[in-house]
Amino acid sequence: MAICLGCLAGAVTSGFGQTKPNPTSIEEKTKIHRLATTNRAIYDAFVYLNRIPEKAEEDETPEDFAGRIFGRLANQEGRILIKLPEGMDRQAYLGYKIFLESEGTAKMGNCIACHAPPDFTDLKEHVSSQNGSKKPTPSLRNLAKRKVNVRKVLMAKMAASERKRAGKAEKIDEAYGKMRLNKGDLAELVAFLNLLNDVPEKDFRNLILNAKILDTSEDIE
Repeated sequence: MAICLGCLAGAVTSGFGQTKPNPTSIEEKTKIHRLATTNRAIYDAFVYLNRIPEKAEEDETPEDFAGRIFGRLANQEGRILIKLPEGMDRQAYLGYKIFLESEGTAKMGNCIACHAPPDFTDLKEHVSSQNGSKKPTPSLRNLAKRKVNVRKVLMAKMAASERKRAGKAEKIDEAYGKMRLNKGDLAELVAFLNLLNDVPEKDFRNLILNAKILDTSEDIE
């Protein structure tokens, strides 16, 4: 009797000689409850662990989206329940908050204005240098794969921000004028951006299983 190999390719045999379909949902494949995203960076494990909003709601501004995330973080910090997946530390967590911040006078990256999650790009064009032309906003995911020197890029953005705030760069996008960073903030931002590099599928589950609680018993900025 002929056997249809195409039919068997999508099935596995149980211990009782019966066939069961291969897992098809993300949750079945990864054995992670409630997992819906197909992104596989340390950042995505962090979002999953802490139930952080993954994307802006319809018509929600980046600033309001950041405010909603901060509300969730404050709730978790107050109960000392911030969970850091394997590969993420306090420095990267602080960098995440700088990335989100768009109000205040210090440690304000305002990065979310053009690089909101989950894709970390607004898919729009912006001017980022005085003599430059409008360019599409690149995604901040997988910068390592593209061999981007993250620190060098951040230094250039800081310089553009300073020129914008000094009134010497009218063409540069307004979002740069809201940035308030110094060189001391770069290490934290770089640490966070490194979390956006994908890990192998087989390693993603362990990021979650090996998570640790961040001590927020003292004031954390």
